[in-house]
Amino acid sequence: MEINLKRLIKDLHNTDEDVRALSAMTLMKVDVADSETRELLIENLIEALKDKNISVRFFSRKAIDKQKKHLENQEGTAVSPSIDEALSSEDFEERLDGVMRVAKENKKEYKNKLVEMLKTEQHDFVKATLLSSLKLFLVKNEAFLLSPFLKDSDSRVRSNTIEALEALKADEAIPNLFPCLEDPDNRIRAVAAKALQSFGEGKVFAVLKKMLSSNEEWMKISSIYALSHIKAGEAIQMLLEAAKGQANVETRIKSIGALANYHDSTVHSFLSELLTHGEEPFKTAANRALKLMEEKYGPNPPSTTLVTSQKKVEEEKPRHSVEKPQESGTDITGAVTQFFRKGQEQTIGLSQRAAINFAITDLEKERDELQKEAGRVLFEVYQRGDLKIPELLTLGHEILRMNYFIQKYSEEEEKNSPAGDGGFFSQLKSFFSKASSKDSSGRKSDKFIKQRDTIFQKLGALGFLKFKSQEFTPIEMEGLFRSFLNIEGKIQKEKNQFKK
Repeated sequence: MEINLKRLIKDLHNTDEDVRALSAMTLMKVDVADSETRELLIENLIEALKDKNISVRFFSRKAIDKQKKHLENQEGTAVSPSIDEALSSEDFEERLDGVMRVAKENKKEYKNKLVEMLKTEQHDFVKATLLSSLKLFLVKNEAFLLSPFLKDSDSRVRSNTIEALEALKADEAIPNLFPCLEDPDNRIRAVAAKALQSFGEGKVFAVLKKMLSSNEEWMKISSIYALSHIKAGEAIQMLLEAAKGQANVETRIKSIGALANYHDSTVHSFLSELLTHGEEPFKTAANRALKLMEEKYGPNPPSTTLVTSQKKVEEEKPRHSVEKPQESGTDITGAVTQFFRKGQEQTIGLSQRAAINFAITDLEKERDELQKEAGRVLFEVYQRGDLKIPELLTLGHEILRMNYFIQKYSEEEEKNSPAGDGGFFSQLKSFFSKASSKDSSGRKSDKFIKQRDTIFQKLGALGFLKFKSQEFTPIEMEGLFRSFLNIEGKIQKEKNQFKK
């Protein structure tokens, strides 16, 4: 056995968790030809699967997979395990495959096995897939088995939990879904909004309006996604406003595309008018939306609308008309921001340089959010084991550490928090009447959530640099990278204007 391999195996048992994680990460890339050495290595890696550090466990699992694949290449293709063997396997990929086979083949007899797995499963991919599969087999009154995962540290797990509760039509889960509207991940907020609306909760529109008026483009896109699945006149009206407003070009195009989901006469009239008299690229977007509507609902134009007559009157008001000031009680900051956005800076004496500086700051915030989103995408690539760039791997490792601490302290805080009392209406009243929960400096888990967001942004920013240099170009990053270049171009343009 080579001395370096001996040292790596020894480091697996080091008291420093970072040394252990680095050792497991390095062993993930090692090829061992000697069968005796491989057995010793796998034996130590299996022991490392019990490590308290999630990163050590993750990379040890990957290192074991590496050795197993090497052995299979030498001895020929291995026989696929049975569903029972796969579900009980120590290999998360085999468990994942087993769960997917249960769902695909509709193996209802494995329902109880999946429920038991959900109680002990540690791997986020497997947990998320378990939740998606169990919604096929559970009944409404068993939804309580899923609700605890609304607080999981992994966003994919939380998202799949919400979708499962929606599929089960579990009314008792409604109070637990409202806090999801304040989730740090905007995709979770959108999925929660969609689920709540399916339960008939009209108040969700207030949240979607707030998201749609945000300065963060990704939040707007999440809102558009949710609205496109809500069959209500107010949802159509909000999408129409976004499609014809002064929002980002991409946001308007996505809003126009979302309208294709509605076989509605008001929508059809708007799209037809835009196709005839609109400008590019909105004209092309309208044409595509009309074609999608025809493919989905047939060639006959819709004859009814969900939009009320009053809303239609508002819709027909000319866009250049001066709007009345907002009534007292509204958010003055939002009103001022909206006022600036309409290009009326000179009315209140705002200098051109100040206006440009304001626009730059706004664009930089949008860029930061895009970097965070790219970081989340790259972390998924990292969890699959497809991330090979050392600098990116280091940041992925840091995010894993943050997830560990978030889960740890969230569980501690949940144990120490007083149990809630009262029924659904008392919980609902409490949620909407309580003071803002943003001041959470005393919660350790929130501190690590903020740190994780910072690392997500660093990972996304570095990922964009690697994509630009063609060093790392995963297909998942292509659309994000184009948006990033677009924002960077706008920032540079504003900065050049600022220098004049």
